[in-house]
Parts: sequence; structure tokens; C-alpha cells
Amino acid sequence: MLDKRLIRIDGTRFGLRAERPFPVRIFANSEVAIEPVAVDELVALLGIQDTLDRLGTGWGIDRVAVTPDFHKGAGVPIGTVLQTRGVLFPQAVGNDINCGMRLHATNVEAQEVSRRLDAIEASARHLFFEGGRQIPMTGRDRETLLLEGLSGLFAAAPWDRLRGQWQMLPRLGWCDRLDRIERRGSLPARTAEAFSGWLGQPTTASYDDQIGSIGGGNHFVEIQRVERILDRQTAFAWGLKQGTAAIMVHSGSVGIGHIAGRSIADLLSRSYPKSVAHPNNGIFPLRADGAGAEAFWSLLHAAANFAFANRLSLAMSAVEAIERAVGPIEAPLVYDAPHNLVWAGADDTYLHRKGATPARGPEAMEGTPLHCWGEPVLVPGSMGSPSFVLAGRGNSEALDSASHGAGRALSRGDAARTGHREFDRFLEEFRVVTPLDLRRSDVRSRPEILKRKLDELRAEGPHAYKGIRAIIDTLSSAGIATPVAELTPIMTIKG
Repeated sequence: MLDKRLIRIDGTRFGLRAERPFPVRIFANSEVAIEPVAVDELVALLGIQDTLDRLGTGWGIDRVAVTPDFHKGAGVPIGTVLQTRGVLFPQAVGNDINCGMRLHATNVEAQEVSRRLDAIEASARHLFFEGGRQIPMTGRDRETLLLEGLSGLFAAAPWDRLRGQWQMLPRLGWCDRLDRIERRGSLPARTAEAFSGWLGQPTTASYDDQIGSIGGGNHFVEIQRVERILDRQTAFAWGLKQGTAAIMVHSGSVGIGHIAGRSIADLLSRSYPKSVAHPNNGIFPLRADGAGAEAFWSLLHAAANFAFANRLSLAMSAVEAIERAVGPIEAPLVYDAPHNLVWAGADDTYLHRKGATPARGPEAMEGTPLHCWGEPVLVPGSMGSPSFVLAGRGNSEALDSASHGAGRALSRGDAARTGHREFDRFLEEFRVVTPLDLRRSDVRSRPEILKRKLDELRAEGPHAYKGIRAIIDTLSSAGIATPVAELTPIMTIKG
């Protein structure tokens, strides 16, 4: 039944009945379920305009777009895009700053990967979870990464000084593909002081538990098969060939993002006027030209820079796991894009994306190798479901934004408590790699450990998510993005 607070505009768009001085568009076709609690959260979020009015600043929300994977978050619904003027809302990004997607095409046949899955699984578990990844950095390398991003790190040429996976980069050629990463993976930060506990000694190379870590929840590394080509010309330009393997990474700034998030929360608390009541929804504004804005951007950019490097490192581990089984491969980068970040625009405007990926059209990609095609849009399905690559069309009503996934249908708690039989059958047929080898007899003899891990996986199972095809159909029919290729999972690696 349609939520009475929504007005159906056409086959892919809703508006809100509650009047606001700015347009709100929710993109969903008739096959996409919209949960009332997500609408509750959206309505409460839009109350931030009331906070701005009380402050008497003249700041405001310009426009709001909501993507088809819209579902309840923690104060800000996932799939929400806010365009504001004169004001920033750091909580509209969250702590997992620059959580995003990265995709590599490969030149190896998916069938070849499937034949060697046991060996690849053993290598992947060692590299991702058993201390096998070798990504040394000095304190100066880490500081350079935080302050300058990938361009600064690559200029430091760690492969000339350090061993381990850095040696793979020149051979793979990834250093030459910064133009296939949002803002070249290199955002300016002023200081790394908040992250001093992670930096280590300036000139001594060491290892840490953050770089190359997947994180929890719905984050993953997946080896996929290019199952169907839906736009031959674009797929060819992007190096996607039917029947070959691809590597998809979904992760963000993990612990570094949480450090930044805590510092930003302190900043918001200090910046908010003591004489004004706190917002009812707990969402605090930050004046874009105020004293705290510079510190916010520095923290945000440092965490975002780490996330770009983290996804690169996860992709290196995936390549290494495959190469140990099949020999050297090519794995050029298709694209790397954030879906939790703030973008500064023209005329003192700011675009906040929370669980929404950029989907800009060809004109906006001028000056990049993608200007003929539009921005690659990477939309993963739930665990075990297909993922899709699309080309952005630059839909201004959608604020040039698309879904970042299928969107949850059940909360993690509800999903963990349901679907036991269905999920057990799924696990028998699907290859999922976790820190625990669920097939080992010693693990199966510890029911309390096994149950805890299965509950974590069940919370991310297929039954917990909306159907991915209805999401893709909405994006296509609404003129947000055009499907280019369908990818099916061969093996998923989850923390």
C-alpha cells in the first residue's frame, strides 16, 4: 500500500505531500518497496530546515533527491542526496567517509577462475584475514597519503623503497589511471594530527591493520563474471568483455573514518550556538564560511584519501589471490567512485551524498577518458545477486546521483533472525570467504562461534535486500543511468 505521505508523479518518481520550500524527489518504480520507517526518517531529516530558520542564517536546503535503494539509516536515510546553500551537514555523510565502489576488468576467463576456486579461496583468506597482505608504509608515507591522497603517495614511489604488494603497482599500471578515480583520489587536507596514532615512526616502515581491510556490514571484495553486455560500445570502451572475470570492491575509510567522525562530532558540538535549542532530529548544521569549516574539510578529505587507498589495496590483494592460482593477469581500473561524501559546487552550494553514487553525464566528464560515455555507475546487488555497471546520464532532478546498491528490505537484526533455511541453502551453493572457514570441522564443532558468524552473514543475505533488477529498471527508465553490463558473482570475500 502506498504511503499516504507520498504523491506518485509518474512511473518512476514520487513527491512528498508535506510542503517544503524546496523540491523533494524520490525515485522508485512500482516494483520498488518503500518502507514507512524510511519515509519517517526522511521527513524528520528535512526538519533541518526548521533548525536553519531558527538560527536565522538565510542558509537552506535547495533540493533533495532520493535514490531507489532508499531505506532507513541512522538519522539520514540511505540513498539521500541533499543540495544545500551556505551550510554543511557532516552527519549527512556519516562516519564511513568515502565508502565507495571500485571495479577492475581482467583479461582472464571467468571459467579459468572458477576451475581454481579452492586455491583462490585459500590465498584470499590468507591475504585478507590471516596476516598475508604485505603493505608496508613509513609514517611519512601515511601522512602523505592522508594529506595528498593517491597522487602524493604515488609521487613518493613506495615500490622503489618498500617490498610487498607495492611491487605490483608498476606492472599493473594503476598509477597511470588516476583519471578513472573521482577527483583523482587526491583531496587536499591541511593536517593529519587527528590520526597521529595511526601514522607510526616517520622513517620506519611498518604494517598496520587498517590499510587493505574490508570492514564489516555490507562491505565486500568480489570476483565476478561479466555475464551480459547490455551496451556493446560503452562496454568495449571500458574494457568489459563477456565471459571474463572482474574484481569489484565495496569499502571505505573503516577505522580512519571513525576517527574523523568523532573529531567532526566534537567540532559540531563546539560550533553550535549554546543559546539555541538542539535540533530535534540531532542533525547539526555547520556554517560553510565559519571557523569550523576548514577543520571539517581537512578531516573529511584525509579520511576520503585513505578510503581511496584502501580500495586500491583491497584490489591488489584480490589480484594477488587470483595470480597465485592462474599466473600474471591484467586488471585495468574501470572506475572508483565514492557514495558517502560532500562535494563543493558553484554559488556556495554543497552536495551531500549518503549511500548514493555520482551519475554524471558525458558533458560533466569533459577532460577525462569518460567524456564520450558518461560516468561509470557501479551498483552491486546483494550477496549472491548480480551487480550492474551503468553509464550516468546527468539527470539534474536526481542531482546527478544513482543508487549505490539494492537497498535493504530488512534491518540487520530482522534479517539475522529470519530466512534460516533459505540462507543455509544459499550458502551450500555460493562461495563466500570469511575469516572463519565455515567448512572446517573444528569450526563446526564450536556452535557458539559458528552461530555468531552465520548471524553476521545472514544479516547481509539475499533475503535482507530489495531486488536489484527493479532498482536498475528505475535508474534506466528515469533517465538517471543506462545499463552497460551485468556481472554475476563467482566468489565473495567478507570481513
